[in-house]
Formats: sequence, C-alpha cells, structure tokens
Amino acid sequence: MAFYNSRSWFILIGIVFTLASCSEQEIVINDNGSPNGKAIYKQNCKVCHGGKGDLGVGDAADLSASKKTFQEKLYIITNGSESGKMTSYKGVLTEKEIAAVTAHIETLIK
Repeated sequence: MAFYNSRSWFILIGIVFTLASCSEQEIVINDNGSPNGKAIYKQNCKVCHGGKGDLGVGDAADLSASKKTFQEKLYIITNGSESGKMTSYKGVLTEKEIAAVTAHIETLIK
C-alpha cells in the first residue's frame, strides 16, 4: 500500500519519462572511422534547425535554402555566427566532425 502514495507515483512517472527519452541514438562514427555527419547533426543541430534544416527555432537559419558556401558554413559552425545567435562548436566537436556536419547540411539544400 505504501507504493501508492503520491511521492512514489511521482518518482515512477519520472523514471518512465526518463527511460522513454533514452531512445537508441545513431552511431556518430561510421564503420570506416569517419564521423557520421547526419547523426552528429541530429544530436547538436536538429533542435533549432529541424531534421530537414528548415525549422528556424529562435531565428535559426533555414539551412535548406542556404546560399552560403561550404567554407562559410564550416566557419559559422566552428566559430558561431556574427550575430551571436548561433554558438561556436569549436571545442565541442572536432574539425572532422564539423566538416561531416557541414557535408550533411549540404544534402539538405532544396
């Protein structure tokens, strides 16, 4: 009967939501040892830019319509945007991971 008190239910519900949010994540390293840009994008970029690059949360750029060059995108991901809306990923992701994410972003352009 002690299990049915409100504190126990609160803890149980918290555990259920925590386990539900721990879905299987994509592997961020490909079989050949190179970074998986798509998986890294999903983990770091999707929340603002969306899965297709066009979500635009908090004025995030529409990556699906971007006219920026590969090098310009690489620079922004590495150093952040000049406006400060996009944070720098230097020190968060390696140079190879940033390049892989940039390559994935290129596939989102319509």
